[in-house]
Amino acid sequence: KRMVHTTIALYAADQLRQRVAWALSQIFVIAESGLSMHTEEHEIWLSYFDIFVRNAFGNYRDIMREVSFSPAMGIFLTLVDSQSLAFGSPPDENYARE
Repeated sequence: KRMVHTTIALYAADQLRQRVAWALSQIFVIAESGLSMHTEEHEIWLSYFDIFVRNAFGNYRDIMREVSFSPAMGIFLTLVDSQSLAFGSPPDENYARE
């Protein structure tokens, strides 16, 4: 995944878009430690980075919306399988803290 990103960033016709996307990916971080089950699945990482490529020159609210609904962020912040107080356990509030 790093080699593909480097090749695109160096040789793509839209280098400014790629650089802005990389900068945004450094703000909205997901780590391999949080996605330990998915480290070998490249699609989840590429689809997450594509959010920033699509919205590099767009609206910040659109970026926040797509990042919030992305499966990668849901797994990283443990939103997957989080339950509410109605089911007997306090809700996981990782997203709210971040």
